[in-house]
Amino acid sequence: MAVGFAYEQGVTGDLFYDDRGFLGPLAEIETFDQAWTFVTTGDGGPLGRPLALLSFLPHASDWSDSSIDARRVNVLIHLTNGLLLFVIGYMILKLRGQGTDRTAYWTALMAALLWLSMPLLVSTTLTTVQRWTSLAMLFGLSGLAVFVYGYFLQQCHPKRALTIQASALGIGTLLALFTKESGALIPVYALVIDAVLLKTLPAPKPAIWLRRGALGVGLLALLWYLSPLHLDWFAYSDYRGWSSWDRVQTEVVILWDYLYRAIFPQPTAFSPFHDDVELVQGWLLPSLALAGFVVLTALAYAIRKRTPWPLFALLWFFTGHLIESTVVQLELVFDHRNYLAIYGCCLALAALVWQLPKRYVRLGQVLLSIYALMLYGILYATTSLWGNTLEAVENWTKRHPSSARAILHLSTAYYEALGTTSYSLYSLDRLMDGCPGCLDVQMQALLYACGETDEPDIRRRYQKILETAKDGRYSHAFMDSLYAFQIVIADNRCRPLTAADAYQLPLIFSKNPNCRTLPCKAKILFQSAFFAKEAGDFAAAHEHLQKAEALTPSTMPILQLQVNVLLDEKRYEDALVLIERRRLVPWRDDSMSDALLDEMAAAVREEAAQVQAPVSALPDDS
Repeated sequence: MAVGFAYEQGVTGDLFYDDRGFLGPLAEIETFDQAWTFVTTGDGGPLGRPLALLSFLPHASDWSDSSIDARRVNVLIHLTNGLLLFVIGYMILKLRGQGTDRTAYWTALMAALLWLSMPLLVSTTLTTVQRWTSLAMLFGLSGLAVFVYGYFLQQCHPKRALTIQASALGIGTLLALFTKESGALIPVYALVIDAVLLKTLPAPKPAIWLRRGALGVGLLALLWYLSPLHLDWFAYSDYRGWSSWDRVQTEVVILWDYLYRAIFPQPTAFSPFHDDVELVQGWLLPSLALAGFVVLTALAYAIRKRTPWPLFALLWFFTGHLIESTVVQLELVFDHRNYLAIYGCCLALAALVWQLPKRYVRLGQVLLSIYALMLYGILYATTSLWGNTLEAVENWTKRHPSSARAILHLSTAYYEALGTTSYSLYSLDRLMDGCPGCLDVQMQALLYACGETDEPDIRRRYQKILETAKDGRYSHAFMDSLYAFQIVIADNRCRPLTAADAYQLPLIFSKNPNCRTLPCKAKILFQSAFFAKEAGDFAAAHEHLQKAEALTPSTMPILQLQVNVLLDEKRYEDALVLIERRRLVPWRDDSMSDALLDEMAAAVREEAAQVQAPVSALPDDS
């Protein structure tokens, strides 16, 4: 109830970038078919995360106002997970025979309270879309709780115990997987419990080896998936702009930051914005970070017979980060990756305090209670900050001055609160110096300025953007802003800038060393072609589009722009040739289906017929 009260302060907060991207279609759902499409076509992960998306359907009728209720559901899921962790911890302590039932109860309760009160976990609950993290763990922990319960049966009923454990863990893992792919870690968590904490429980040896062997196979399968045998660690990612090896060197440093902020939290240290984190350069810091973990693990292993809790805490933490903080090409930092990973530290700390020598136990319990109250106080301050959108993002931009996402979110928040662009533009201008390479911030400021400030100011802003484009950051927000730039230029709402002026921006950015990824190259070629067309340079437009087609031939907007340019030139036959050429692309998806290509070809023929231009029924081989 106390933790629920603290989180209630934060549910009135805002939607963030991933919330808007993944959950925005909820506002358009009116029929069963639309709901089915939303659930089955998710792209949040390789499996689509349909169970997580299904859980958002009850909020669709009044989205996005219903997002507050959605976050309240997130809070209930978080509290339920805390209850499940209390039950799991209590059963583990009972199985280990550590003290009386009362001792096991209070130790498990303190561990659950520490975990529930962790400010590090706030973003998992108050970032609306991250329900897929907490809901996946709800399914996984339910299976894990029954798995641990099976140990009570294994001595007298080993077959029944194994059946119960395998069924519960299998169902829980499967449900978790289709909620979020990190559900694959649930069997590894079970292996850590089995091998570190409960390995001495009496049971028939065949049952022990069968269970541990099955869990070990799951771990080996996951390690193979992450290994260089399956993933090329040194291949440069066209999407992220780094290799898996670059990423893992940075992640080993970031893990220490997670632990520091978990143990010594500050209210403003937790936000949804981490785009200012960059790759660690050089080998020294990653080597020291790795050496620190190796030394800690070795020491924990050396004292495992005296107390297994430090080893359990480390292995549990490493398990939680096995997928998202290693070689998989995700963004570098997100706090929700610690959601279950940090629980091992909480249970280990509580267990160690209750195992202190008798003369120190009371003192240890008092100090741990004070620490828990401190965590709760910081949690309350953190959630209260999240519930006040403008205050929160002002604090976050101060703490992350080079986070373009935080700066852009601040400008959007002021626009939504005040209904005018004037203060949004002011907020961008005052924060821009802290993020000199943020092209997306500069572009958003220009878009706000168009039609609001005088022509010399607009020209000055645009010249600054052209300078920054030579080596500024690449971001999806910058690319999205170019589409808005297309509109204001076409409507002549950004005088004195013309299409010819606008054409210079993608040309300069195409030579930017940060635009090395395939998506960036394809998108900037598309933008170059659009502005070249608007400036009347059709030859240049065709050249840019040919290069873009060579990079991503299955991208429908590229084909649409190619056809539009040809139609402007009244080259109907060439447009049909382009459409037919796309039918030869082997990896087309539904966005470029034969039916859509047929519709496009029919539209070309219809326009040709209106101007009485002859076209063949089907284009020839040329």
